[in-house]
Amino acid sequence: MDLITDENMTDVPKSGEPDIPFLQEAYSRTVHDLQEWVDQRERDYYTRNCKWNGKSEDFKKHNRNAETGEVFPWDGASDHESREVDDLINTKKAQCINAIKKAYINAIPVESNDIQRAAVISNFMRWLINAKMEEFYEQIDLGIDHLLEKSIMVHSVEWDYCKQQIQQELTLEDAIAMVVNSGGDQEQFMTGELDDQYIPMLTEGSGVSEKKAKAMLTELRTTGKTTVPLDKSIRNQPVIKALPPDEDFFMPSWTIEPQKVPYCFHVIHMTPQELRAKINEDDWDEEFVEEAIQTAGQQHDPALIEEWHRNNFTDGRYDETVRIIYTYQRLLDEDNVQGIYRTIMCYGVDAYAKHELLDYQHGQYPFIVTPLERTSKRLYSARSLPELAESYQQVIKAETDASIDRQSLATMPPLKHTVGRKPTKYGPAVRVPVLRMDEIQWDQPPRFDQGSYVLREYIETNLNRYWGRNAQGVDPIEAQVKQQYLVDIVLGHIRKIFNQVYSLYQQFGPDEEYFRVVGVVDQQKYTKGKAGERYDFWIDFDIGTQDPAQVLERAKATAELGQMLDRSGTLDTQQLLQIVVGQLWPGAADRMIQPVEQAQEKAVAEERQTIAELVAGVPPNVRQDDAHQIKMQVFEQWAAQPDIQQKMQQDPALAERAMQYQKQRQFQIQQQQNAQIGRTGTAPTAYGQTAQQ
Repeated sequence: MDLITDENMTDVPKSGEPDIPFLQEAYSRTVHDLQEWVDQRERDYYTRNCKWNGKSEDFKKHNRNAETGEVFPWDGASDHESREVDDLINTKKAQCINAIKKAYINAIPVESNDIQRAAVISNFMRWLINAKMEEFYEQIDLGIDHLLEKSIMVHSVEWDYCKQQIQQELTLEDAIAMVVNSGGDQEQFMTGELDDQYIPMLTEGSGVSEKKAKAMLTELRTTGKTTVPLDKSIRNQPVIKALPPDEDFFMPSWTIEPQKVPYCFHVIHMTPQELRAKINEDDWDEEFVEEAIQTAGQQHDPALIEEWHRNNFTDGRYDETVRIIYTYQRLLDEDNVQGIYRTIMCYGVDAYAKHELLDYQHGQYPFIVTPLERTSKRLYSARSLPELAESYQQVIKAETDASIDRQSLATMPPLKHTVGRKPTKYGPAVRVPVLRMDEIQWDQPPRFDQGSYVLREYIETNLNRYWGRNAQGVDPIEAQVKQQYLVDIVLGHIRKIFNQVYSLYQQFGPDEEYFRVVGVVDQQKYTKGKAGERYDFWIDFDIGTQDPAQVLERAKATAELGQMLDRSGTLDTQQLLQIVVGQLWPGAADRMIQPVEQAQEKAVAEERQTIAELVAGVPPNVRQDDAHQIKMQVFEQWAAQPDIQQKMQQDPALAERAMQYQKQRQFQIQQQQNAQIGRTGTAPTAYGQTAQQ
């Protein structure tokens, strides 16, 4: 296969037999070029997890742990952890996960004829990630952690079809019934005359060997039953997985646009048992598998030795897994048609397990890659949160240690005594005999330094301002803008995941499951669509909705603007209330707020009950907060009936109760109108009337 090389960049890579030496050399070169970046990620790991040389379990400095044999300022001085970076990462990650769970998913069609199906697809995607893809939020959480600590977030998006063989019992009676129904003869089946016909059927249908098929038929005739292996689908859905960019996924160091690179590498660690299972499950080359197993427990790439120890906690002891490398390339076939090809290899093995065209019709690498920032056009120029916040954490640690050491000196200052006359013990209420009063005395403890606390407060404020945390001394608007910026980066990444997930479901997803979820009758109109059909998934989330006070202020401002400017009645106050309650009390809006129709029905039912009580002699009692307009209409309709008017004439007490009730209701309606007059300066005009001048 003609492949692109550094020496000859004019050659166009072609599909066909893969060039394993070139791919292994490309992998090794890619990893070596990223070594400086990987080293920085190792430093980020130590910064976040507060690991350093000479660290002791009692959080004190000891000469025995120091490389020079001496520590500053003294043996036993404070050496405490300062976890500002870890706390900052966890805070930012929590904000992003909360935004994803509360965000609104909307499918926007690329073509106008798909508009009617957009709402259905939006609901289907919500079901898919919340109910079907159980690993979704767990893997997104891990990916965001990588984004903040390692500066890059990578997710693989693939279709997973997994089947498992189960044993099902087959009785002789059932077998004879199947033979007779298919036009066979029972006697010939029992004598074995038709075995040449049924053995191929068993081998093809159940996937067993010819020898096993013969044994099954013999067992069936002698014992009256046997077991038949059947394939059962146990997983048939899209899956995502977060890949550490410094351990499991590598792209060339010069990558600008991840979807346009000529190759990338996904590294998977597999046990020998998993490798041998791949021979039957995925048609892996058996010779390759055996050669790869021989490399188990070996370090495959010296460039990653430090990273390998750190992430696997081996301390130099290699595990017994095999490092399998999935290489993805953009190649051309003999007709110069571009495609994504996957080659499965192992570092140090000249053979390969499998080489195939990845038949995903979206035509992209099955990886979504997003950097934390873009300081240049290259992907790996992104800086991580520990890299940017390390200096702040170091200053806070130094000030913390200094404060603890100063407090130790203030509690127990150095003791001055005459040479050769050191007291045997000292402490509270201890009697120390001396010849002269100044023979033993405490040294002067260090003075309290207010500047140390001022410096620490200054550093913490700067750290909070830099990363947009809501804290004292930080502009809340600036903090909100920075928080929204990070959330938008993550939601943009999720949007790309959704695009690939839905494309895969269009191509491989079962139709019956789709129709069961969307619950539509017209299947012709609401099909999944072709695999090439495009929808742009938008995920909207406003970080300001996390502040209840801000939500209330926005709702008040919207309501006031609606009263002043919404002359056409387009403002849906019911939806506004739904949004506000949903933000203030997530998950309770559906239980607290009734639909308009249901609220009207409830008001009518309550008014009918009130009328029944009036007739029965119960005095009226009108609540202040009530649906007065609706209930007044119901009452007036009841009172206008001829038989009711006649009854009131015959029963003065009933007429008095009805009049008092009507006055109370009208008073409450007038109070509501007075409140509106106070806001707008004029009384509300009833429908069909002209406002008074």
